[in-house]
Amino acid sequence: MKCACCGRKKKLLESFENIGAGGDVCVDCSDIMYRIHDAYTEQNKGEYDLRVKSIKEYIKKKKASVDFAKWFADDFMKRNTLSEEKK
Repeated sequence: MKCACCGRKKKLLESFENIGAGGDVCVDCSDIMYRIHDAYTEQNKGEYDLRVKSIKEYIKKKKASVDFAKWFADDFMKRNTLSEEKK
């Protein structure tokens, strides 16, 4: 099994999180997405931008699966978009 986000292969006894239509993600990528959600909740633009950029880099470098990229843009980011008015 490979991480749908970064493409890393699953190691022995390592758990992956199933995110539904986006596939399965490793602990590190899951942590990044939780940090994006926390930054969104706290309106922490610096942390938010840093974490979103790291996920988008995986997508840009073609490490992420097509299903994950679609899920991230169409579902996750729509629920966790930081408005530009609040800082």
